[in-house]
Amino acid sequence: MAATLDSPWAGTNFTPPTAIDIATIETAIVAQLAAQVGGIEIAHYPDRPESYRLTHRVGAALVQYLGAKYGAMLDTAAIIQERTMEFGVTVMVRDLGWSYGGEPGGPSPGAYAILEAVRAALTGFRIPGCRKIYPRSERFVERDKQGGVWIYQISFGLSTVAVEPSATDNFPLFVRGVAMEEGGQSQVTLAPAPFTFSAGGTIQLPNGNLTAVVVTAAGGAVLVPGTDYSLDAVNGIITALAGGAASAGETVQVGYTYADQVIATAGESSPSD
Repeated sequence: MAATLDSPWAGTNFTPPTAIDIATIETAIVAQLAAQVGGIEIAHYPDRPESYRLTHRVGAALVQYLGAKYGAMLDTAAIIQERTMEFGVTVMVRDLGWSYGGEPGGPSPGAYAILEAVRAALTGFRIPGCRKIYPRSERFVERDKQGGVWIYQISFGLSTVAVEPSATDNFPLFVRGVAMEEGGQSQVTLAPAPFTFSAGGTIQLPNGNLTAVVVTAAGGAVLVPGTDYSLDAVNGIITALAGGAASAGETVQVGYTYADQVIATAGESSPSD
C-alpha cells in the first residue's frame, strides 16, 4: 500500500523532540563499537534484513533498537518518567570459535570472541544524558540456511528520562521592578516642604519607598489619607481624592521619611538607585 502525501516530498532533516532520542543513542553505540572492535563490519541494523548479505570476510555487528519500558511518574506537575531502553547487537560471524574447527591462533576470530569484544566495548559505556550501558542477555539465533554464518544477539540496557515537551510559559514580560529597603538602615526624614497638586490632581515627590507621610493644607489642617488623598508609597505619588479637602492646583506641605530603593527597567544594563 503506497502512502499519498499532500505535497511533493522535498526531503528534510528529522528534528527529535529531545536531544536524547533513539537515533542519537544508536549512533553513539555504533561509533563506540567501531572504535573498540576491529576486524569486522560495524553498522546499523539493515532496513530490509531479509535482503542483507554478509560480505565481510570475518563477520559483522549490527546495532538495533529493541524497545523501551517506562517507569512510574516522578513529578506531579509534569510528565517525567524513567525510560529503560534496550538495544541489540546482532553478531554474524563465519566461524563459531577458535576452539571449533581451527587453531587457537587462527587468522580470524570466531563468534565467541566477537561476542566478548562487543560486551566489553559497551559495558559501562555512558552516553551524555543516560546512565551507563549494561548487558542484559545474549543468545544464539540461528545458523543461516547456507550454513556459512553463525548468528548471535547480545542485548544491552540503559536508562534515561522521558520528559513531556515543554511549552513557553505565558507569563507577562518584565517591564519594571522596584526593590525597597525595609530594615530602616537607609531611612532619611525630610521636613515639610511645599508641593502643588498638578492639573490632574497629583504630586510627584522626588523620592519613593515612603513612610510617615504627613500632608498639611494651607490653613494648617492635616489631610487624611484615604479621605482627602491617596498615596502610592512605592513611587512617591500623592493623588487628591474627589470630595476631599485637597484639589488640583492647591499647594500643601508634605513631610515624609524615605528609604533606598533600586529600580530595574527592561533593557537597562544595570539597575539605577
